[in-house]
Amino acid sequence: MKLFEALRVALGSLLSNQLRTFLATLGIAIGIAAVSTLLSVGQSFQRFMLSQFAGLETDALTLVAQPDYGSMGSSPPDQARLSAADIAALKGMSNVREVVAHYDSSGTLSAGPVQSSSQIIGADLAYLRPTRHMALGRFLSLQDLTERARVVVLDWSMAQELFPDGRPLGREVLILGLSFHVIGVLEATQNSFFGGSFVVVPISVARDRLFPEATLGTVQISEATIYLEDVTHLAETQAAVSTLLRMRHKLRAEQGNDFSFQNYGQFAEANNNILVGLTIFLGVIGGIALLVGGIGIMNIMLVSVAERTREIGLRKAVGARRRDILVQFIIEALVLSLIGGLAGLLFTAFLVNGGAVVVQLFFSDLGIAPYLLLDLPAVVLALSFASTVGLVAGLYPAIRASRLVPIEALRTM
Repeated sequence: MKLFEALRVALGSLLSNQLRTFLATLGIAIGIAAVSTLLSVGQSFQRFMLSQFAGLETDALTLVAQPDYGSMGSSPPDQARLSAADIAALKGMSNVREVVAHYDSSGTLSAGPVQSSSQIIGADLAYLRPTRHMALGRFLSLQDLTERARVVVLDWSMAQELFPDGRPLGREVLILGLSFHVIGVLEATQNSFFGGSFVVVPISVARDRLFPEATLGTVQISEATIYLEDVTHLAETQAAVSTLLRMRHKLRAEQGNDFSFQNYGQFAEANNNILVGLTIFLGVIGGIALLVGGIGIMNIMLVSVAERTREIGLRKAVGARRRDILVQFIIEALVLSLIGGLAGLLFTAFLVNGGAVVVQLFFSDLGIAPYLLLDLPAVVLALSFASTVGLVAGLYPAIRASRLVPIEALRTM
């Protein structure tokens, strides 16, 4: 039997029982919508989380002025220790390309009647990485550092908070009672999980004028990012850094480190693995719904075979081959599943795009709405799954129909 003729007969048979066809199609549509929606949402969350990790230095070594309480078999140190001299020593190590250090604290900022609390970062020129850009004005200069100039660079959210009129450049900001001149505003980022509002001042000003206790204290540097020549030797470099700092800090063998490391790369990878597992779990749940729809198709096809026994017998009596009957019922099952699949994808597009609009309207601060998209691999997988379910669900009824004996089939009332 020719394919187009088989399709015509299949459509005619399905249209002759519209309610039954609609219910079977609805089952497949719900299953497809469940699979593709859940997979799309899972992939959207993966993209969103990756964007949050984009601002982290996942390919570098991060050194933090914080005792390593996690080290086993050693007594915890009394206090953290990380000095400017330590950073200078690290810069001379092998496999170290660059070390970017800064001093962090917090305090109260005010501009006129507006007052806010913020993270205050004392930084040098290298703090502005290629991944960060200025939205307005300029960043710190060498002259600002050497002259201990009271200048400040605001992040985007802090600039909006202190200067709602949108004109921060050239204005004055009070930081812990000292007046600072606004020279620039950093470009806004999509990162909503790490950090927060902050301002950047020259590290010399932060240590000497805002937080003079840091100059004579044990923590002159809060955090340092160590960029490597070869990232594949990160573990060896971390061990070498630890050995150097322990020697400089005169730590005994039984003492733990008075500094610690943060591996954002491992953190990002672990979170991504969790999200991949969650996406697979959501896909399995959707697959169960699709399997239920497939059982519905099998039930419909078995009923169809029972109702059309005389038709099958007549067709076989006039020359239809067993293969023709088999193909006919398989095509009907495939048509049912594909129509349901297309309907399910339309429903998925409505759910995902509608959900993105709702999230943007009511939860715009999360920043997730731009990442809520219909995932193409999820669509392909869902349609392939629908076709497979239709094929498997229709195979047994088709085989049963093709094995009917013509004379016994014609006797059926």
